[in-house]
Amino acid sequence: MAREAQGVLCYITTTTVASTSIVLGEVVGFSGPGMSANVIDVTNLASTAKEKFVGVYDGGNITLNLNCMATDSGQQKAREVLASRSKSALIVQLSGSTTTHKIVLEGYVSGLNVTGAVDSKLAEDITFAISGGVSWSN
Repeated sequence: MAREAQGVLCYITTTTVASTSIVLGEVVGFSGPGMSANVIDVTNLASTAKEKFVGVYDGGNITLNLNCMATDSGQQKAREVLASRSKSALIVQLSGSTTTHKIVLEGYVSGLNVTGAVDSKLAEDITFAISGGVSWSN
């Protein structure tokens, strides 16, 4: 059964202490994490069919879509860690009608794109390149 996204909060921090986490304000959507693993062909001449192993998985990327707010402390922190090339932690808290789940990852802000147009809002996309694994918790 599909889950309804009733609330998403995103936190960014450069430490592992949760109390120093800063909420990324104005998040309107996200995509990812896009996890994948390479498939390694280990077929040999004695094989009767293709034989495969799966390599180490890559956490991929996660992109957050936001209403751009230059004064938002979370968006400011994302710009800072991009400029300083600092590793940061990202927590995506997914709240449903009865439960809350968290996607927790570490990585680097690898992209920040601001878009605007006539008669439209100022939007921002922040992309995190995930370093290491991704954990899912309740």
